[in-house]
Amino acid sequence: MKTLKGHDLSALGYLALLTAIVLIGRPPGTLVYLLAHAVAAAVVLGTSTARARRNTPLARVAHYWYVVPFVLCAFRELHYLIPDVRNFDDHRFDRVLADLDRRWLGDVDGFVFRLLTPGLADVLQICYWSYYFSLFALGAILHARGAWEKLDEFVSVVLASLLLSYVGYLVVPAIGPHHFYPQRPPVLDGWLIAGPMHRFMLSLELRMADAFPSGHTLMSLVLMHLAWRHFERRVFWICLPLAVGCVAATVFLRYHYVVDLLASFALFPACVWLGRALNRGTKGTG
Repeated sequence: MKTLKGHDLSALGYLALLTAIVLIGRPPGTLVYLLAHAVAAAVVLGTSTARARRNTPLARVAHYWYVVPFVLCAFRELHYLIPDVRNFDDHRFDRVLADLDRRWLGDVDGFVFRLLTPGLADVLQICYWSYYFSLFALGAILHARGAWEKLDEFVSVVLASLLLSYVGYLVVPAIGPHHFYPQRPPVLDGWLIAGPMHRFMLSLELRMADAFPSGHTLMSLVLMHLAWRHFERRVFWICLPLAVGCVAATVFLRYHYVVDLLASFALFPACVWLGRALNRGTKGTG
């Protein structure tokens, strides 16, 4: 345990939870899931131990950046696991979330499509995709600077937040409002790039219950918190328009219900607290 960092604890805790779900639910391919979890745990323990023994540049790269394939593989696993342990073919969770939007806010679709234009859809789609590289870029900057203490907290908060959002997908498997239009409203495809980017994203995600909470919103909030905390203020102000655009895109491009965003805002403080607590608990180790 002395070799583990905060992000290692997040990864191992998530693997333990998913392993328990697999053992209880016994979905098809149970042995494959268990083997994958064992391999992932070995990577976490192996990279943390290697860095503790020899804190070389290669060891640091492996220990910090295993989180990227870990997150991608964890997301893909949910594509297969959720339908087997939390079937959502009847879309009951989407109906609940849509009903909450209607009760609290009225006609969200009508409001959105009165304001949305093809040009705005293109801009918002770019902001929506910024989610995929903004956090990576800030982490890479901290790594290049050799700011190890800041990077420890950065990676710990980011991974804790992402994995908690994945747990949300398991608890409330909803797919989002954009799947329920009889015909996709043309304005969502923008003038030039919104349509192709949307279709490419769907081809990567496949059929995925990833609406609640809004991971894009949660991680945009995390991005702004970490940019303010660990970088010069100009970095925060550079990131702010992309983060605000990303949050707006989740609703205006109809990827999420408004309640998904509210859940992310509510979850955000807990994610930051957990990530920082895990980091503090392992400070000085490894």
